[in-house]
Amino acid sequence: MRTPYGNVFLIESPLQLLNAMEAKKYFELVNNHLVVRLGVGFSQELFERLAGADDWDSLCFFALDNNTMDFESRFLGKTISNRIRGFRYDYQQYQNRKKLDNIATSFGRVKNIFLGNYLAEWKQYMRHFANTLPHETLYIIDDGTDVIKINDERKNYLLRKACPKEAGSILGGLRRMWRQSYIEWNDNDAGTINFFSAYDIEVGTGDRLIRNKYDYLREMVTRALPSDEVFFLGQCLVEDGYIKKELYLEYLKKIKSYFAGEKMFYIPHPRESIEMIDKIKGCLGFEVKCFDGPIEYEITVKGNMPKILASFFCSALQNCNIILGHNVRIKAFYLAPEHLTRFHEFVQSIYTYFENNTCESFEVVTL
Repeated sequence: MRTPYGNVFLIESPLQLLNAMEAKKYFELVNNHLVVRLGVGFSQELFERLAGADDWDSLCFFALDNNTMDFESRFLGKTISNRIRGFRYDYQQYQNRKKLDNIATSFGRVKNIFLGNYLAEWKQYMRHFANTLPHETLYIIDDGTDVIKINDERKNYLLRKACPKEAGSILGGLRRMWRQSYIEWNDNDAGTINFFSAYDIEVGTGDRLIRNKYDYLREMVTRALPSDEVFFLGQCLVEDGYIKKELYLEYLKKIKSYFAGEKMFYIPHPRESIEMIDKIKGCLGFEVKCFDGPIEYEITVKGNMPKILASFFCSALQNCNIILGHNVRIKAFYLAPEHLTRFHEFVQSIYTYFENNTCESFEVVTL
């Protein structure tokens, strides 16, 4: 698999894959290798179908272990039991890092690395991959609205500033060096990154933005005309703690009334709970339609095109607005800040972005 001067894409979701394919076409790249992390809710078969094996010089799939270590011994006591659990977690992380390091080593040196995400604290393994594999240029592709968070992190001086190391014993210093060399992810910030993004963000000093205008997907749009259907894209806002379940259902009830008389379908997010979907169907009377691929793929490649696409602050609204132009009307329903339980500033920044980019076919709706 050694590629002296190729391009490596590390992704973990179908949306990241679509954006990787856009980048591959936009930059007219050859010698391209796709590395996919499994185990985050999507099957290998789905990735293979979306990617097209013939379009890549190699496909590599891997999974990271994230097992819970249950160990408690009355005989050994709580302190020693905790240490044993800690050793088992360290060994699991050692195995995970070794697995990713071996993949990086197999490529040698590459021209470009494309990462599906770069969030500090959350996507440490992706940062580690970029810090392990020698390369010339690092690109970050969109993973929904996370790109806005990533850009804010990059521009925040305090987050990018290295923290001073605390003084300690020689033994403690050696232990830190050993953990940094074999166990912990190297998640240091890159000096410069390039955003390949559908969002018109203002990047920080040293970084660069290349707009993803979805030329590849726009070319693939079928000749199918919009149907008479309304698609409402669900988000896992309850599961991720953005909003309480009762309020989420109350918003959906009002949205159903807003579209009264329309043929409306609720499109669940892959991470929405079965319990929530059952309530949306049973209590609110929504018809549910499930797709196994990103909505961008379903609309463009498979031709499942609604006349109206709606959601709250889902990134697919922005993407489909670029891809479909005026062919589909798009509505982002506003969530009042007082109804949110977390991430108020982040959610407001997305709505502000939407409001600054409204047009004839894209609007923000306040109920």
